[in-house]
Amino acid sequence: MKSFNQKNKLMAKYYNSDFCIEFNIKQERKGKTIQIKEMHLNHLLFILEGELNISYNEFRNHLCTAGDMIFISRDPSLVAETYTEVSYLLLSFNNQIQLLEQLELGDLKEYASERNIFNKLDIRPPLQGVLDSLLFYKRNKINSQLLDEAKQKEIFLVLKTFYTKQELSRFLKPILNQEMDFKAFVIKHYTNAKNVEELAQVCNLSIRSLTRKFKIYFDDSPYRWMLKQKSHHVRDMLADKKIPMQQIIKEYGFSSPAHFTTYCKKHFGMTPSAFRKELNGGGK
Repeated sequence: MKSFNQKNKLMAKYYNSDFCIEFNIKQERKGKTIQIKEMHLNHLLFILEGELNISYNEFRNHLCTAGDMIFISRDPSLVAETYTEVSYLLLSFNNQIQLLEQLELGDLKEYASERNIFNKLDIRPPLQGVLDSLLFYKRNKINSQLLDEAKQKEIFLVLKTFYTKQELSRFLKPILNQEMDFKAFVIKHYTNAKNVEELAQVCNLSIRSLTRKFKIYFDDSPYRWMLKQKSHHVRDMLADKKIPMQQIIKEYGFSSPAHFTTYCKKHFGMTPSAFRKELNGGGK
């Protein structure tokens, strides 16, 4: 356990994500009202024990019990009252674009119904297995952004594999109807741009407008933000010992091994070889 936590802390030291992903385990007594504070995020609510009465946007007084999961889109009008003691797991996230890509957005739109229905599905055994493993980690105080992102991806994979497209299109209809916001669009498309000028073209904005929007949504300039993303990707490739150094040099436009070494010393405080060794726990 100790070695896992040490490596986890090391990875987190150099890891930063533009996505918000958070899991929370909650328990409520009978007769309580549940409130979700992060209204700007999307949520998956997994009911582990007990019964809830949920009213959500135009839907009123829906009984939800242990074994149900409910999708709650951002900015909802939600009231949830407990009929019994309730235990639930709440996944909050803003990376809806990644979710829809993993679930094949185009296909889901094809199956989407025009009529709004209450967004509830049963928690099937493969998904319960993922939740059980996540609960084990959380109850043993194993917490990290890397773990949360890995478990969210695993949940998305299970949804795609063990639920039909018709079920998912109804379940996720609020997201299907959402337009991409600026931040989600940038995160989805920035890899198609080599510099700020090209990113402005991808976003169909002037450089001035792009810079203004970046200040609002990222609290950073486009140039600095793109440099940070490059460092994240280089770090990820260095963490994989199977990827040759020459491949990283070529893929990210370093003029020579010496140029790459200078870059790593500046951004990571050590040479590429030393950083790769540290990322892999000091091993060869």
